[in-house]
Amino acid sequence: MAPIEPYTNKARPLNNSSPFQIKYLKLQYWGIWIGFGLLRLIGWLPYRPKMAVGKVIGRLLYYIAPSRKRIAHHNLQNCFPEKTANEISQLTKQHFESLGISLAETTMNFWGRYRKHPNNNERQYFHFHGLEHFYTIKNRGILLVVPHFTTMETTGLMLTYITDFRPIYRPHDNPLMETLITQSRTIANTPDPKQYSSIPISNKDTKGIVRALRNNQVIWIAPDQRYRAKGKINVPFFNMDAPSNPGICKLAKRTNAAIIPVFTRRIGLDYHLTFLPPLDNFPSGDDYQDIQKLHQLYEVEITENPSQYLWTHNRWNIKF
Repeated sequence: MAPIEPYTNKARPLNNSSPFQIKYLKLQYWGIWIGFGLLRLIGWLPYRPKMAVGKVIGRLLYYIAPSRKRIAHHNLQNCFPEKTANEISQLTKQHFESLGISLAETTMNFWGRYRKHPNNNERQYFHFHGLEHFYTIKNRGILLVVPHFTTMETTGLMLTYITDFRPIYRPHDNPLMETLITQSRTIANTPDPKQYSSIPISNKDTKGIVRALRNNQVIWIAPDQRYRAKGKINVPFFNMDAPSNPGICKLAKRTNAAIIPVFTRRIGLDYHLTFLPPLDNFPSGDDYQDIQKLHQLYEVEITENPSQYLWTHNRWNIKF
């Protein structure tokens, strides 16, 4: 694969693979449509004001979502015991600002300028590091390990300038939300060879995931959240046992896929996506040690970029 060019030649129209259904006009869906309409209004804004509005939304969420604020504050307190109470409070506020910006980033996936303008679009804010680690993998499937940072939606968009890939996701229980999220994350291929596609695949489709990896395709996996199903293992994460999913170890063993961690940082208005080197001796045969290796990598990145990790998730299954 050749290195990416600064810009591409064709715009990518919104994918319409998930058509509107009459049932979505029922009263039970109106709240979702109102929220979606507000996102559409934000989507019309130019790039800089859009990000500024996202930050304001995050500040608002900080005050109107007390339960989520409590979870985030508690998680940060436990993970950074060396920080003062004031530093934890400031970090919690910064995290909510990052959450708000992530909503603005979602509108970019839906209606960004890249959908209409081939050159003057969001690509100018994207920066890639460690591409050699990705491009050197030949004749193997690749599992891109993308932890739950608030930049995840933009990470998906950025990857479509590098490769075709299939993000693993958990289908949403609400059918309208499932339709909208799938549409946002689906970026169809175009005749332009410098553009690639993102086609989501359900976490329930194990056969499809294995088949894709054995066919040397690229799969996105985000295995860092709480796992409560059969087969979970408790592995330290910031020195606290965290219920974890060893499924990535089993996938790597069955398919001989390369494991490449990917981290994205939002710095000002720019995004920096970094591919780490493929993990050696993964899987090792010891699921506990393998997941611990991943956790240690996450911890390094989170410590350097704490406000952008998803702290509102109850990762350690703590009762509040």
